Amino acid sequence: MKNRTSMVLWDNNLKDKQMKRIIIYALLSLTVFSACKKENVVLIDGEKPEERVAEALTKYSDQLTGSPYGWKAYLYPNGGGGFAFYLNFDKKNRVTMYADLDYGPATVSKESSYRLKASQNPALVFDTYNYMHILADPDPNIFGGAPGWGLYSDFEFNFGVQTGDTLKLSGKLLDSKLVLVRATKEEQDLYNNKGLLNSLTNSVDYIGNNSTLYVNLDGATNVETKFDPNLKVMTLRWLEKGNITAVTAPFVFTLNGMLLQSPVSYKGKLMQEFIWDAAKSIFYTTVDGKRVDIQSSPVPLIPLHLLIGINYTSITTPNATSYPGWSSDFIARRAKAAAATLVSGYNLRLDKMAFVFNANDKTLVLNADVYQNANRFIASYNYTYTKTAAGVYKFTLGTMNGNASLITAAMAPLVNERLSTDQFIVDYFTNPANKQTLGQFKSVEHPDFAFSGALQ
Repeated sequence: MKNRTSMVLWDNNLKDKQMKRIIIYALLSLTVFSACKKENVVLIDGEKPEERVAEALTKYSDQLTGSPYGWKAYLYPNGGGGFAFYLNFDKKNRVTMYADLDYGPATVSKESSYRLKASQNPALVFDTYNYMHILADPDPNIFGGAPGWGLYSDFEFNFGVQTGDTLKLSGKLLDSKLVLVRATKEEQDLYNNKGLLNSLTNSVDYIGNNSTLYVNLDGATNVETKFDPNLKVMTLRWLEKGNITAVTAPFVFTLNGMLLQSPVSYKGKLMQEFIWDAAKSIFYTTVDGKRVDIQSSPVPLIPLHLLIGINYTSITTPNATSYPGWSSDFIARRAKAAAATLVSGYNLRLDKMAFVFNANDKTLVLNADVYQNANRFIASYNYTYTKTAAGVYKFTLGTMNGNASLITAAMAPLVNERLSTDQFIVDYFTNPANKQTLGQFKSVEHPDFAFSGALQ
């Protein structure tokens, strides 16, 4: 037993010695590997990666702060649209800005902090709340957009390509595009003296007062040129062989007018910037080196039957006894239906009627609002339709909801005797009082039956 115990003790001592050697060899290997790793750092042009990043940050910092008159900046969020800024960076990591978000930001300078950060790529970070953060605000009550995301915009950007006086950056999280262009002394003075506000006001007022703008580039086709100042999207739209062709691009407001993110093309002819001519109070663009004026039409260029159910979803008649575009027969029939609805046994008051189109499914839903005292109910009539190439509709009534069934007899002068029986032309109607463009139904069989409503 004694010898057996000695053998066990000797064996344990041997294992301890072997384990110590293994540990020593492992530590030596790590030391050698670490030394080799330091010896074999990949150098580019004789510099380590961290040295190159530090140099890049210094370079970009010098560029941002070295533009004596600041930068024009154009931000295109991942969620669509475009927004213009004027940025002025100082060497104390402060930036002042204007923005075309609204009239206030266009004229009231906002100051916040910024910093340059080294990660995988040199980055520009706007790290305190400013006009740029409004686009990314998660509260949709601030500037619209999606809850939690806003307009899917960034406020941290990786530096990208530089061409001359232009820097291009990309959002770190959502890949928004930010373009910085060196400003001139004249441009800085304009920004500081409400130049962006003036341009924004001129543009929005002109767009609002001219519902149908167009260009003619080939002497034959009027190409609808639509600017949406809320979505910040411009659309070219034209009719070709009975079909609608459309191209779109985000735009920003500039000191001169409006600038597209990228050129749009009509049959190879490119347009990108629309400049305000203050003397003539119109916009113009340049195509193939020649000036082309933007013109205004008193009526839309593309027939409504090609757009209803796609660009427009509904025509809504108001609660009224008469209205522009209503014929005497419609007025009489609506009054008869309203009176019958009121004495139908449920004391219901006929209010507005919405005619909702779906061009893909070829359906029309008439949603008539009826009120019982202060309680609102909807009487729904579901139609399918056919349409000729000339835009003549034939509506076929399918199902009705319970509310509509209760007032079937009362609504017969409008529904059974006209909408469900006649063929209709659906077209534009211009309100003579305010020049507003409305949508109008007009019976083919009974031309004296016509009614209009708001296009939505």
